[in-house]
Amino acid sequence: MKSTIGLIALAALALTLTGCVDRQKQAQAAKTQQLVSNPIRPVTVEPVQFKTVSQTLNVTGEVTTSQDTQIGAKRSGRLTGVLVRDGDPVKAGQLLATLDNSDIQSQLQQALAALSGAQSQLSQARLNAAVGPTKTSASVAVAKANLRSAQAALKKAQQGARPEEKVQIDWQIKAAKTNLDTAQKDLDRKKALVDQGALAKSQLDIAQNTYMSALTQYNAALQSQLLTKARPEDLLVAQEAVRSAEESLRQAKASQQLDPLLQDQVVTAQAQVDTARAQVQIAKQALEDAQIRAPYDGRVAGKPTDTGTVVSPGQVIVRLIGSTGLYFEGDVPESQVDQVQAGKMVTVKIDALPSRSFSGFVAAVSPVSQDLGRLFKARIQIAGDLGGLKPGMFASGDIIIKSINGATVVPVSAVVQRDGKSVVFVVNGNKAHMVTVTEGLTQGSYVQVTGLTSGQQVVVRGMEDLVEGTPITVAPQTVADARMERGG
Repeated sequence: MKSTIGLIALAALALTLTGCVDRQKQAQAAKTQQLVSNPIRPVTVEPVQFKTVSQTLNVTGEVTTSQDTQIGAKRSGRLTGVLVRDGDPVKAGQLLATLDNSDIQSQLQQALAALSGAQSQLSQARLNAAVGPTKTSASVAVAKANLRSAQAALKKAQQGARPEEKVQIDWQIKAAKTNLDTAQKDLDRKKALVDQGALAKSQLDIAQNTYMSALTQYNAALQSQLLTKARPEDLLVAQEAVRSAEESLRQAKASQQLDPLLQDQVVTAQAQVDTARAQVQIAKQALEDAQIRAPYDGRVAGKPTDTGTVVSPGQVIVRLIGSTGLYFEGDVPESQVDQVQAGKMVTVKIDALPSRSFSGFVAAVSPVSQDLGRLFKARIQIAGDLGGLKPGMFASGDIIIKSINGATVVPVSAVVQRDGKSVVFVVNGNKAHMVTVTEGLTQGSYVQVTGLTSGQQVVVRGMEDLVEGTPITVAPQTVADARMERGG
């Protein structure tokens, strides 16, 4: 009974297999019959095109920024105010926090007072340097005149006077008196002008010296008249007058030799002013350092330090993430890192901004890989409008590692395999002509090929049944067909 059942099963299986083979043969036979009865095959064609095709490498990573700064205090002190919160946008130069500056204000006031005093001393030193040489020169001139007068008087006392000398002395007295009167008037006039502020005091000093010289000359003339009859005591007086005049001249010359020191006093006073001014700048800088400002536009990241906290130099108060300087850092596999060089163009897509794409370029490739996965970091600089981009966003980029301008391209669907070779069919009159091609770069729905020439029409649909010389008829291609051939 079991043997009978087995035979029946084998027979049923044989019938089933025979039926399958027969159906395949029947379909092939029907297709062959159709080809024989109607050998002309309808096809859709497209012209050979010339485009720029590129080979790209896709990398993934995240958007980051070179402007991530932890802003700290430049000096120690207590925070008297923190003016921003986590997430606040800030502008470059905006005040973020303040330190207690009461002690700095006092230092600044002291420094300003010291500067004012040093400037006054400098002004006085400059005035002395300008007026001093004039005064000492006048004093030397007067002392020389006095000495000459005293020497002349002594000589006359020693020689005695003659009648003609008496006449001459009389005229000297008159001339000296005239000079004295003139000097007195000039002195009175200059005193009035100085009191009115219309004349420098140095001019009054000169007039005073001139008056004293005239007075001395007048007195000398009078003395000369008395010396017409020299007496021993007169000779002693005349000799003493010469010694006194010589001493006066010596002192005047000694004072004149000190004139260069007046310029040294100016230099010293100027140095004191410079020092005081530097102290003012130091105090102002300390005052500025008590104000913590944003170095660039950005956004506060994290909670700032609380008001009232005593901070030390360098202690972080606010973390600021910049709104510029954004770039994309992607991972390049070890096997392809040699194909990625600085300057390569990149198309960047951001997951959070699906409707936008960004252009960029490879700025640098890390010379050292990460231990995990042997991945190298490629820094891709993003160009154009960066609105909406934020550090930390996930991104992907297509790095153009090879590009061919004016490449011969055909739709990917146009390339078929015949006897292990890549071929396309082109229209040759009303027949299909098979052309062997070499495939190159593929971009989208097009592939670069070699072996075709300009103007050829390539079969993009209906090439499955074609062989060399198959009669064809070109059917019009609809928009829907074109989209289907290109993958939608």
